[in-house]
Amino acid sequence: MKKILTLTFILVSALTYTSCTNEEDLIFDKSAAERLNEASDLYSSRLMASPNGWAMQLYPTNDPEYPYGNGYLLLCRFNGDHSVNVSMDNVFSDNKYKEDTSLWEVITDNGPVLSFNSHNDCLHAFSDPEDLPFTGTDDDPNDETGTGAGGDYEFIIVDAPEDASYMMLKGKKRGTYNLLTPIEQGVEYSDYLADVKAFQNKMFSASVPTFDVMYLKESTFKITGANDGIPNIFPYDGDEIIDESFNAFLMTKRGNDYYLRFRDAISINDDEKVQEFRYNSERDVFESVDNAEYYIDGDDPVRFFKEVTIVNGLSNYGWQFTPNSDMSASMKAIVDNVVAEFKSRKNTLQSISYHLVNSKPTLHIQYRTSTGTTANAYFNVNIQETEDGASFTIVESVGQAGQLLNVLPSLNDLVTNILQGTFRISGGYTKFDLNYVTFTSSVDPDKWIIMSLK
Repeated sequence: MKKILTLTFILVSALTYTSCTNEEDLIFDKSAAERLNEASDLYSSRLMASPNGWAMQLYPTNDPEYPYGNGYLLLCRFNGDHSVNVSMDNVFSDNKYKEDTSLWEVITDNGPVLSFNSHNDCLHAFSDPEDLPFTGTDDDPNDETGTGAGGDYEFIIVDAPEDASYMMLKGKKRGTYNLLTPIEQGVEYSDYLADVKAFQNKMFSASVPTFDVMYLKESTFKITGANDGIPNIFPYDGDEIIDESFNAFLMTKRGNDYYLRFRDAISINDDEKVQEFRYNSERDVFESVDNAEYYIDGDDPVRFFKEVTIVNGLSNYGWQFTPNSDMSASMKAIVDNVVAEFKSRKNTLQSISYHLVNSKPTLHIQYRTSTGTTANAYFNVNIQETEDGASFTIVESVGQAGQLLNVLPSLNDLVTNILQGTFRISGGYTKFDLNYVTFTSSVDPDKWIIMSLK
């Protein structure tokens, strides 16, 4: 019995050894050099798989400070002759469109690595160890000599699907993750960058003291300072300084859709995170690409209007419209009549606004006379907040302003029957850009006008 078992063990061992040897022959039928060359060719082909190149979301470092932690949009086209065309339009190019061509290759270093292996004025601007001239002040300059922005020029290829839907790179030195998404054929790089830049500047204006709001299940967060690309995100009822948490983001465009993607994913719970949002123009929100119930909204126009107009008494801001402002057809007819009346007297209506004059809330009518000089008519007003907007009441005319209403019946109608009234306040074009708000008559919803921040 013992001999039989021994013989059986020997036979099984022999078969096992033969099987393993055959598998090893299959695995190692190519030299290490051949396998590395195949890997290089494979990932090179993946880089060239997007005919019009990629939008690269580059983050030099994970630093929370400008400009080292900001994201920068670079457009890269990888060509078959191993040249690469790189374009950008940001502070590193003096906020002008810039492009350069250099060389690239995929090398193997414990995995495939994309190397920009000859100097590129765009890509290497983030890794050159030189001082950044646009940081600091004349009195207190920053000297980054020796470090520069601290970015990479070699990137580990973390993920590169065969369908070329995206590519994920990881900075070899800094470890930042940099997403690449394909650019549609026929799209000019200069147009793409200008489009995205204009959209981001509109949605996150530096000139308006608003904030945005992020809704993640039961949690709500304020987003402030988004205009510099590294917003502070903290609980809505929290403290902006004590609870500060900075997270850089970048905007890209795919087709007709704009995308906002944070550098670092935001945890909702132990099993769920959000990182990328798509702008939904119908809802006027940025929706999570994974769950539309998670979204980023603009500021409340009513809250903002009351804050700058009533709470601060128009001390720094006012609201104005001109004959060329967007307005409803019925409002346009009234304003056109006013313009015609001014013209009949060889004058030109320039603007009508609410703002502070001599410390008093004022309705201000500005026009140009036949002699080319600027003339003004002022009416002191009382502004009271309502649930969804504000009510305006003329208290008195200032100086000879009342006479203007007597000689211009259409202006009198506009001022006393419409501008002296109650308005609902809503976003002008988007709640993310409250440089513009819509005043809609509470008496006649067909009468509305978009006013701009003055």
